[in-house]
Amino acid sequence: MDLFLDVFIAGFGLYLIYAAVNMKRTGELAKGIMVSRDADLSKAKDIPGFIRYMYGKTIAIGACSAVCGAVGVFGDTHGGLGILQPVMTIAVFFVIVIFGVLTVKAQKRYLGL
Repeated sequence: MDLFLDVFIAGFGLYLIYAAVNMKRTGELAKGIMVSRDADLSKAKDIPGFIRYMYGKTIAIGACSAVCGAVGVFGDTHGGLGILQPVMTIAVFFVIVIFGVLTVKAQKRYLGL
């Protein structure tokens, strides 16, 4: 079970990085990650501002999640990480909470959602 969770966390981090790069490249928001799938973006105030605000933060949070997940996978398959593995799991939890708070703040400020 731990291995599955760690692979999921690493994959989530990599997907966040992909979504941020794709969002910056195309200028379109990653629905389902950055905003709700059913959000009406036609009334959004400043989509480019939202992308600028969230891009670096999303890359950093994605990288942190990917590293924490990779360390967890390594620990699950090779053992010997001891206290580091639960610390990394707690770190990922806080990173995801911070990502949620930043996303909601950016949505209110730039998109008016």
